Amino acid sequence: MAFSPYYNRDRMAEPRLLGQFRLGENLFEYSNRPDNDRGGIWPGYPHRVFTLDGDRAAIVKKTVAYVVIAETPNGAPITEKWPLQSHREYA
Repeated sequence: MAFSPYYNRDRMAEPRLLGQFRLGENLFEYSNRPDNDRGGIWPGYPHRVFTLDGDRAAIVKKTVAYVVIAETPNGAPITEKWPLQSHREYA
């Protein structure tokens, strides 16, 4: 289980949590990426997926997420395609 280190509340500084999904037996929460996250690299990956070892830049869609797992020597993202189960968007 990889939950966000914070929760949605009024007047919060962090980006609001957008939802959660399952990948196999693991549950993940996600939000938008903060401004200037990772120095502004990978603007095409607007979401932040919380993982056990921190967080990862990603694109989360309805049934799949493209998650950045590493980068090439020139800074291009290396991604994995995660098939989502029980995707739930928060109100």
